Amino acid sequence: MNFEKVMERMAVILEQQGNSKVYDKDIASALGMTSTQYSNAKSRNSIPYERIAAFCGRRKISINWILFDQSISMLTDEHEDIYRVKLLNNINASAGGGAFNEDYEDFTYIMIDPLYRDLLGIGKNDTIEAIRVVGDSMENTLNENSIVLVDRRQTELVDGNIFVVNTPGGVFIKRIAKNPSGGINLISDNRNYETTTVAPEDLRVIGRVIGALEKM
Repeated sequence: MNFEKVMERMAVILEQQGNSKVYDKDIASALGMTSTQYSNAKSRNSIPYERIAAFCGRRKISINWILFDQSISMLTDEHEDIYRVKLLNNINASAGGGAFNEDYEDFTYIMIDPLYRDLLGIGKNDTIEAIRVVGDSMENTLNENSIVLVDRRQTELVDGNIFVVNTPGGVFIKRIAKNPSGGINLISDNRNYETTTVAPEDLRVIGRVIGALEKM
């Protein structure tokens, strides 16, 4: 059994529950270890089974998944129907500026309440990802630093819906309307911002916004 693989799964648990990047010191703290103890265990490939068992007992997590990489459905007792969504940490969908980053490698998982998932109508085969809102151009519909859930399969533009789109100016969250002239209007819900129009060939639809979570 590999120490680093086990601790990678520990990090997944902590990221799900804290929604922030997890480092060795965070895992050590969760296991009741000092940084020196953790470092020594890592160098010896010595897995602290008793500490992991205590951690799992406190949080009602199946130790089988952490130790043996068994089904994610065992993360909580009674096989609770957990729904995980990738939060793309380094993609800032601007709601009022031009920030963007297309590197999809840096992500953490967030857990969505099954009831909220069902309310949004998310199916098992849907491709849902999450990104943070930057700026205030979509207030009061979407507040800055909120997390939006994006259905990557819904790329057909529908007037009045909110989409995440990629343009020459960056990645934006905007309400969409087709312009009679043939362009696409990007509409801000905050009336302090003007509507902009882009040519269809300059716009790539990333997905439709289907829900939002407040700052996490």
